[in-house]
Amino acid sequence: MFHKYEIVERQNNALQKLNEIAAISNLDPKETLLQALIVGKEYFGLEFAIVSHIVGENYTVEVQSSPTDTLYDGQLFALGSTYCKTTLEIDDVLAITDVTKSQYVGHPCHKEFALVSYIGAPVRVNSEIYGTINFSSPNGRYLEYDEIDYEFMRLLARWAGSFLERKFALDELYFAKKRFEMIFENNASGIFVVNNSGQIMMANRRFCDIIGYSKDELLGQNTQLIHITQESYETVKEKFSVAHNNLSLKLEYTLKRKDQKYIDCEFFGAPIELEKQSVGIVWSILDITSEKKLQHQLEEQASTDYLTGLFNRRYFTGRLEEEIFRVQRNKNNATALMMLDLDKFKNINDTFGHLAGDEVLKRFTSILKRNLRKTDISGRIGGEEFAVILPDTTIDRAVVLANRIREEVSNHTVKYGREKIIFTVSIGLTVLSYEDSNFDTALARVDNALYSAKMNGRNRVEQK
Repeated sequence: MFHKYEIVERQNNALQKLNEIAAISNLDPKETLLQALIVGKEYFGLEFAIVSHIVGENYTVEVQSSPTDTLYDGQLFALGSTYCKTTLEIDDVLAITDVTKSQYVGHPCHKEFALVSYIGAPVRVNSEIYGTINFSSPNGRYLEYDEIDYEFMRLLARWAGSFLERKFALDELYFAKKRFEMIFENNASGIFVVNNSGQIMMANRRFCDIIGYSKDELLGQNTQLIHITQESYETVKEKFSVAHNNLSLKLEYTLKRKDQKYIDCEFFGAPIELEKQSVGIVWSILDITSEKKLQHQLEEQASTDYLTGLFNRRYFTGRLEEEIFRVQRNKNNATALMMLDLDKFKNINDTFGHLAGDEVLKRFTSILKRNLRKTDISGRIGGEEFAVILPDTTIDRAVVLANRIREEVSNHTVKYGREKIIFTVSIGLTVLSYEDSNFDTALARVDNALYSAKMNGRNRVEQK
């Protein structure tokens, strides 16, 4: 049986893989979606994975990952024979652990294709339904789908939709010079044209919506109007000159709307001949503010412990490795490493329950954060085990800090219902050494110091 933190860690691993796939710029778009489906299959433990394109009552397999000789790309089905029809009807995640034990018993998809377990979600491109992303199996799933699975499915659907939106925008840009006049005004992306002086010569309806100005307010104005600062305007002017010598140019940039709100945008630029011997740039623009926010959330989830909000072990050890390299470059750098372990924490869980234990962990985290500087790096590296990197800190100063934390913890009481929980912490200290070959050697040394604190009576500080 998976614990919640294990499920969240599994989700974080999957999200990390999605970020890695998206970062491969030279990957074929179809292959990118296929790799995302494989990540989803591994996450849910199901054999079939499909991104579909739905038009009317026709369901087309756009991309799939399935057992040999079962499905193929471009395969056509009647929408009514799929669970995806129900998914579109509820306009949200549809999850069926075992159809024979659900309200969907007798569904056409089970009768025709013998699919027992399913989870899927609608995929939108430019706010319109494009199809679905779904995973299924002829076998019932031994784990019930939970809210974490639902949220991960929604993230996958948004990821696929965002990827498809970007793919379509790039396709539009590639053919822009040939069919510019035809698609300009009604394009789903914001499009505007500037001359070599930076004046806006043309702007479509979508660009006006994104930036908040009317077309009359934009035409003839210098693009400085939508930049945050003069410095940012000068930076883009420099990019403008580069674009003249390239087939296309891509960049991300923050713009200022008429209402003074900042928006994150992705630009695709290409040279366009405005008049004889006069070349400007046609820009296609996407508002990626929501996407950047989602990306930030995904990155935070991938590096953060869900219960305490501290860095998780994987991210923390990465930062520790960086700090060791810093010490190796300059022997005069003094960086301390602290490891903390709550004493007899198992007794708290056994006596008061795991929810009470979680509350103790969160209270301890608050005490820890309260005593650290912004430059200190703290992480949860085990169940009740924590570690802190203290840059520019000698061992003597680290001892003072560790004892202050230890005393505050021992004087703190956690009220849980009618119970009062008192707990203590043992702390090991060391300093990073020029001779540390990697983070493992430093962790082993500070863990040895922590072990000494435990063996010498707990609720104390030891150093190695």
